[in-house]
Amino acid sequence: MKKVLMILAAICMTMAANAKILRVSNVSGSSAPYKSIEAAQDAASAGDTIMVEGSKTTYGDAYGYGAITLTKRVVLIGPGYWLAENGIINEGGSAAVVGDLTIKVSNTVIKGMTTRDIEINASHVVINRCQVTGGISFAEGADNAIISQNFIKGNIGRGNGYVTNYHQITNNILTDVESNQNYSTINRINDCTVAYNTFRDKTTKLSLTNSKIDHNIWKSYVEHGSSNNLSNNYEIDIINTQATNDFIDTNYYNLEIPAEVISQYGAFAGDSPYVISGVPSGPIITDLEMPTTVEVGSTPTVTIKVSISK
Repeated sequence: MKKVLMILAAICMTMAANAKILRVSNVSGSSAPYKSIEAAQDAASAGDTIMVEGSKTTYGDAYGYGAITLTKRVVLIGPGYWLAENGIINEGGSAAVVGDLTIKVSNTVIKGMTTRDIEINASHVVINRCQVTGGISFAEGADNAIISQNFIKGNIGRGNGYVTNYHQITNNILTDVESNQNYSTINRINDCTVAYNTFRDKTTKLSLTNSKIDHNIWKSYVEHGSSNNLSNNYEIDIINTQATNDFIDTNYYNLEIPAEVISQYGAFAGDSPYVISGVPSGPIITDLEMPTTVEVGSTPTVTIKVSISK
């Protein structure tokens, strides 16, 4: 039995009528026409979707597909992360892992990928339902990003120099415990929204100006900006032994945060709550059964099991 996790990106994306889906897999024996994201990007046109299957290595090894620079306006979509652990697949699936990801074209969309650091060098970029094992930074002029429903093990923004503007940072889980600095930072951003996020560090540092900051969960915060609207945030000590464990499942917060708090504050609240395992929205093929060989002239029997991620 061959088990495959695939995302039917055409249904969950609004694309031009002539847009293509280009399938990528670096697993030996895969039938995917492209073995690297670079090869798929070379063949892609603006508006195409590059569907990336699980990597043959993890981010702790060779960073899967390696460092990637996107120079075309595409949708880069992976299967999510912690898939077997959360029972989304039975076996054999893994995250689509890349190293450092650099985005140079406006209106690029990244979904369901596992990355190291992400550098955004263009405006109107979407980072959604990804696991980011480093931080997210913005080049000058890289405004109007949407950063939503991600698990981020680092900081967002720049440490010094220019500022960027108008970002929507919502429903993320952020932690930077591995750096031993014990704080998460959203830095040098103006006129943005920071809402429904869960910060898992001892201190949250916000260097923002003229921004809306509401319905977040944190232990404590330090505000370095000005003219911000902070309201309806919830302070609770959720720093415990699980804070050093990446894995998050449906029961993760039950031991740490009261149910009434979860429903109103933090990553699992609001109109677009954090999605376990970051599975991109749309139909997902969770199991595929097909014969390994078929006689000439016969009709193969293929069984597909599909679930829907919202």
